[in-house]
Amino acid sequence: MTVDATRLRCNICGGESFVDMPGRPKVRCAGCGSLERTRVCALRLQGDLAPRPGAHVLHFAPERGLSRFLRDLSQGNYRAVDIAPENYPGLGVEPFDLCRDVFSLPEATYDVIVMNHVLEHIECNYSAVLLRLARALTDEGVLMFSVPVEGEEFRDNIALGTDAEKAGRFGAFRHYRNFGRAFIGQTLGMLFDMPADYDLTRYATEAQLREAAIRPHHWRKVTGASVFAVRRRDVRV
Repeated sequence: MTVDATRLRCNICGGESFVDMPGRPKVRCAGCGSLERTRVCALRLQGDLAPRPGAHVLHFAPERGLSRFLRDLSQGNYRAVDIAPENYPGLGVEPFDLCRDVFSLPEATYDVIVMNHVLEHIECNYSAVLLRLARALTDEGVLMFSVPVEGEEFRDNIALGTDAEKAGRFGAFRHYRNFGRAFIGQTLGMLFDMPADYDLTRYATEAQLREAAIRPHHWRKVTGASVFAVRRRDVRV
C-alpha cells in the first residue's frame, strides 16, 4: 500500500510523526495517539462545527489527544465518561453506563457530544441511546459519532453468556454490531436527517485532509473513520 508523500501533521497536537497499524500505514499520531476518526472530529470542530467559547462538552470513551483538545475548547465545561474509567488514567473520567445512565442526562445541556466507536460495544438498543443523547443537546449543539463499518451488511447481536463466551463469539473487544455500508440509510438514516452521501471535502480541503493523515478512501465513502454530525432538529422520530 502506498502512502501519500504529503508532509503529515496532526491537527490535534501538531505532531509530525505517525506510526503504522496493521494494514494501515502511518495512521496513529505518535504524539497524542489520535486516529483518523479523532482527527476528523477535530477538523470539523476547528471548522464548520466550531462551537462557542466555553461550550459544554460530553465525551464518551475519551481518546487522550482529543480529550485534551476538547478540554481546552470547553474552557472548563468538559465532562469525560466511560463504563470503565480505570482504562483512562489521568483524564478525570466518570463512571457511566450508556444502557443504564443515558436517561439521567439533563436535556438541552450539551453543545458538543463526542462518541467514537462506542455503539458497537453496548448491550442495549443503540437507537434509544442515540435519540436520548440528541435530547441532551442544546438547540445548536452537535452529536458527533463514528461506528465500525466493515463491508456492506448490518449486523446486530446481543447475547447471553459469560464474558469469555461473548469474547469468543464477538471478538476480544466484543463488537456486538457492525454498521454495514449498504444499510446506513436504513439504520442511522432512519433516526436522523443526514446527507444521502458522505463527503468530507464539503468541510475540509483535500490538502487539510492529506496533511492530517486522512487518506482519500475515507473522503467520499462511509468507513470506520467517518464521523456523523447531527443536531436535535435532525431527529426524525
